[in-house]
Amino acid sequence: MLSNTVEKLIRKLRQKKYRYEYGLFVAEGPKVVEELIKAGLTVKHLFAVDHTVWEAYGAQSIERRKLNDISQLDTPNGVLGVFEFPQYKSCETSKIKIILDRVNDPGNLGTIIRTSDWFGVDKIYCTTGTTDVFNAKCVQSTMGSIARVEIEYLEEKEIEKITENHTLLVADMEGMNINYMKFDFEEVFLVMGSESHGPSDFWKERAQKITIPKTGESPVESLNVAVATAIILSRLSLPFS
Repeated sequence: MLSNTVEKLIRKLRQKKYRYEYGLFVAEGPKVVEELIKAGLTVKHLFAVDHTVWEAYGAQSIERRKLNDISQLDTPNGVLGVFEFPQYKSCETSKIKIILDRVNDPGNLGTIIRTSDWFGVDKIYCTTGTTDVFNAKCVQSTMGSIARVEIEYLEEKEIEKITENHTLLVADMEGMNINYMKFDFEEVFLVMGSESHGPSDFWKERAQKITIPKTGESPVESLNVAVATAIILSRLSLPFS
């Protein structure tokens, strides 16, 4: 049964300041919740309409009407969990790292995290202005990959220092066609800019510009940042296959 105290907590976790104060976030839906539990994240509270399916995880029963009331989703999906923040292991192994520069759509961030997980990228650096990874929409979009891909928020100068002595690429409309490039490197940092403004001058002045060529005569001016990230990761991953 959902107590008033836990209900208030769940409602508070809609705000970023409380998520970081308590070190907790909300995840919803069977797929996401199951992925997070299997990944070893600690679940503090778990509620399900059909709680018998989730008894092994200590789920409590909740009426659908009440779940709909506390859910942050437009269409609640039967189960809601309150999880502790992931405790990532400091063992970065991927040769590709991503830098997200002011990506402010949580759905895009979540999709980029999921895509990074697919390509074996284990670390993403986010500049100030990038949306919070524990936003409910972002968590939903990761489909559980938030447990495996570490996200760190730093100032631009701090990230720049980490990239020293490594290849630094930035996706830009005026960059070199990625199909004509030979990627020969030990480790690379890929900068993807905001949806509306692209990468900042800070990164464009410091990184090699690359672009995805457009074919056909479509008037479309740019790609969604999550889609663009997937295309570039596919290309960058070839040397390591």
